[in-house]
Amino acid sequence: MVPPQLAAGHLMTLQAAILTQHDKARLIAPALNCLDWQLTEIRSFDTDALGSFSGERPRIMTPYECALRKAAIAADLSGADIGIGSEGSFSPGPYGLGTFNLELLCCVNVAAGWAVTGRFYGPSLAQQWHISAPEQLQQALEKVAAGQFLLLQQGSIVVKGLSSAEAMQQALPLLAKGDVSLSYDLRAHLSPERQGHIVKAADDLLQRLMSLCPRCHTPGFWPDKAVPGLPCEACDSATGLTLEKHACCQHCQFSAVQRVTQRYANPQYCQECNP
Repeated sequence: MVPPQLAAGHLMTLQAAILTQHDKARLIAPALNCLDWQLTEIRSFDTDALGSFSGERPRIMTPYECALRKAAIAADLSGADIGIGSEGSFSPGPYGLGTFNLELLCCVNVAAGWAVTGRFYGPSLAQQWHISAPEQLQQALEKVAAGQFLLLQQGSIVVKGLSSAEAMQQALPLLAKGDVSLSYDLRAHLSPERQGHIVKAADDLLQRLMSLCPRCHTPGFWPDKAVPGLPCEACDSATGLTLEKHACCQHCQFSAVQRVTQRYANPQYCQECNP
C-alpha cells in the first residue's frame, strides 16, 4: 500500500458532494476528515426515483450501478471534483440464513476518470411481521431495536417513519379491517443499525482511496479479486478457498498479486477428500 501521507497529498482539499435525502453526510464526513474534503449534501434530486425500500418504486439497477449513478448525479449537480453515491440493500445471508445488509459508497472523480467504492457487508436485524391481532402487534413491537422506526402496510396503504408508539396507534384501526404488515423502515436516517454500517463503509472507502496504484497513483488499487485454489492440507488438491487476491489499476491496468496468509485448506473444503 502507498504510504498514507502520499495518498492524502494526492487527494487533499477536493470539493465533494453526496446525493442524499437521508442525512448521510454526517455519517461519512468523519472518515474523510484526514483528506480535508469539503463535503456538501445535494438534496434536490429524489433518490427514491432510482428505487425505494418500501417497493413503491421498483429497483431496476444493481446496488453498485445505483451507487455509481447517484455519485455521477452528485458530481453533475454540484460541479464538485468528487461525487459520492450511497446505496444499501438487504438479502438472505449465506446458506439462506438470516438477513444481510450490503452498504456501498461510490466515490467518482469524473475529470480524473476514476471511481472507488467502499463497502460493508454483514448481518442485519431487519425485521418484518405479518400481524393479524393486537396481541401479535404488541409482541412484535417489544422486539424492535431502540431508535428504530417502522413501516406499516395494508394493501395500497403505506405509512412510513413511525415510532413504536405511533405504529401501535396507526395499526389498531387497520387491524379491524384485516391483516397488516409491520417492518423496519430501512431508510438510513431512521435505522440506527444502517447508520453504523454506513460508517464502516466510509472507513473502507477511505482505505481504498488511500491505496494508490504504484505506477500511476490512481486511487482504489485494492486486492478484491479473489482467486480460488488454496491446496488441501491432506492431499494437496486445489480447493475452492481463496489462494490469492489480485489488484488491478482501473486506469493503467497495472496489477499485483497478494497471497493469503493461510497455507492450506481444511480437508472439509476439499472435493477429493470430502466429495
